[in-house]
Amino acid sequence: MTEYNEIQLAALKKLAYQRVAEKYRFFVPNGKAEEFIKVVGSDKYFVSLFSAANGLGKTATSVNILAHLFWPCGNKYFQHPLFTDYRYPLKKGRIVSDSTTIAEAIIPEMKKWFPKDKYVTSKKGKNYEYNWKTNTGFDFDCMTYNQSLTEFESVNLSWAYFDEPPPEAIYKATVSRMRRGGFIFIAATPLMGSAWMYDKIYTKATYSN
Repeated sequence: MTEYNEIQLAALKKLAYQRVAEKYRFFVPNGKAEEFIKVVGSDKYFVSLFSAANGLGKTATSVNILAHLFWPCGNKYFQHPLFTDYRYPLKKGRIVSDSTTIAEAIIPEMKKWFPKDKYVTSKKGKNYEYNWKTNTGFDFDCMTYNQSLTEFESVNLSWAYFDEPPPEAIYKATVSRMRRGGFIFIAATPLMGSAWMYDKIYTKATYSN
């Protein structure tokens, strides 16, 4: 039977806790997801696009990009400038998708990967957890494509994550809020039916597919 000293026991207890409460530390992306993390993490591009079929880990990858932005932990897949040397003056951002995806996919995925007890949420009158604040100073809203355009034209931002192609007006309103610098990443299935996005973003963006 293996015997452990107090230091070893403490280390084992810490590891056991982290595996339950801080799962993002142990995230391992698939090949294309790793490529996308490198693109976003390089901090060289204003817009980056992950275009792939459903079931290939777009949401988990996107949520972990945020987790490692908010709480850098040394995970080897996130040793890139955006995560190790955040350079923007603001820490305000937004996640935008359709209401079902926000409530049934993105929020559960954040709760799965984000470290427990290191963020607080508020519904702000919505029927889901709308505003999120981390203990590291990051603050973001989970918005939906059916919200009024004026709601997208309020606060200044430094980052945005779009899940599936946004309407052009919402995209432009978000871009206009980044006058002090920032970045956008988009995770989407192949862009059928999004002609404006194909012409203005897909042919120019840095992407992984």
